[in-house]
Amino acid sequence: MSGAATDRDLLEVAFDLAPAGMLVVDAAGAILLVNREIERMFGYTRDELIGRPVDLLVPAGMRAPHAEDRQRYQSAPSSRPMGAGRDLFGLRRDGSEIPVEIGLNPIQADRGPLVLGTVVDISARRERKALEAQLSHSERLASIGMLAAGVGHEINNPLASLMAIVESLGRLLQRGLNSDADRAEALETVQLAEREVTRCRETTDKLVLLAQPYSVAPNWMDLNRAVVDTASLLRHQMNKQGIEWRSELETTLPPLWARESGVRGVCLNLMMNAVQAMPEGGTLRVVTRRSGAFAEMWVEDTGPGIPPEHLDRIWEPFFTTKPAGQGTGLGLFVTQSIVVRNGGTIRAENLPGGGARIVFCLPFEGPKGSTT
Repeated sequence: MSGAATDRDLLEVAFDLAPAGMLVVDAAGAILLVNREIERMFGYTRDELIGRPVDLLVPAGMRAPHAEDRQRYQSAPSSRPMGAGRDLFGLRRDGSEIPVEIGLNPIQADRGPLVLGTVVDISARRERKALEAQLSHSERLASIGMLAAGVGHEINNPLASLMAIVESLGRLLQRGLNSDADRAEALETVQLAEREVTRCRETTDKLVLLAQPYSVAPNWMDLNRAVVDTASLLRHQMNKQGIEWRSELETTLPPLWARESGVRGVCLNLMMNAVQAMPEGGTLRVVTRRSGAFAEMWVEDTGPGIPPEHLDRIWEPFFTTKPAGQGTGLGLFVTQSIVVRNGGTIRAENLPGGGARIVFCLPFEGPKGSTT
């Protein structure tokens, strides 16, 4: 470029150096112009693309819906995403596919209507989401392992009752159940056995909900129920450490549209952290309440609090102040990721009288614009 740059020169440079892939296509679907990012993304040179049909960059299985999308767009052109509501992929020169997001913008030119397509490679974003989901699942499984003693206690008690029930039934059967009193006692014993089996089932159901992968589809869930279930899993450890449990749960709290296993994982991580902060006893207080369009939950402990210099760092992956072997440093990182992905916010603060409070909010209707 010689002499002073014209506005047209500057536009051409901006187009070519744009961080997103950009290409211009005519009404027939022929490629008229591409930038460097398109060359990098798809592995072609611009000379190999100019004049070729845009379907060259579309996987074979997606070409029919792509053509339908293009026809619909030409009938009512406007600035909007392409293929809203479904996953889109581009086809590279080497035959590999890459996940992409595509934005469409109409252009009126002397040669007729054109379309400016903006293409973003979202491979890294998907890999990051997959990694976060994997970390979330691993952290929950590690938490469940830490709950083993308490869960064993929750199950062993009803199992001990069941053993006594079996022995009692054995004695009744040996007597032959010949009297009304024996038959009434046998019926009462069977009903007691049913209640104890239900107790075991409820405990295992809570664990199953926690162990589900984070990718499980969202549904309507009861935040208060998640708090109560988590407290029951931690009850043995709280009793062992002399921790008093207090809850103030808003009874009229509406259900949440969220991934239940993820939200239960948040409850478990925060409440378990609070328990671990009070090895010599204290008080664990959990509050739920409605705050406009959000459900708000507080988890408070009476432990030593969070050092002020660590308040901003506790959300970092692998950051932990716990002794070696007592923490992965992933719990709060995963917790924050889950809350943010569900459209919420989370913060930590120290209480004036000592101890710490973590507050998170989740929208009742799920993340803004969410369709799942």
